[in-house]
Amino acid sequence: LIQGVINMYRKFNTWKEPVLSRDKEIAREFVQLVWQYYTKERSASFYAGKLRITLPHFCYVIKKTTGMTALDIIANVVIMDAKAQLKSTNLPIKEISIGLGYSNVAFFDKYFRRYVGMSPLEYRNS
Repeated sequence: LIQGVINMYRKFNTWKEPVLSRDKEIAREFVQLVWQYYTKERSASFYAGKLRITLPHFCYVIKKTTGMTALDIIANVVIMDAKAQLKSTNLPIKEISIGLGYSNVAFFDKYFRRYVGMSPLEYRNS
């Protein structure tokens, strides 16, 4: 999880630039919001609303600036946290899924499998 945060920070950190472009500022604020709300909100429209910009403009700016869609960035954060919890704790998968905002363990399993290529249990045991 920490390494993932460091990598994401390096990718989106533009502190070396004296003045951020508005697009980079939107992307930076978006990533900060994702870390704040990813266990509760996963819709691009929520984050566009928080940034007070239209959804189409938000999606365009995020894709242009990061090379990834907003939903992919959100998914990466969720999966990164899930992987960290699966490897570093003995919490039951059901508790991890609830902590990540999934009320249905089967849906969490399907979501995790889609992005990782194996079930949470298989990942934990690998």
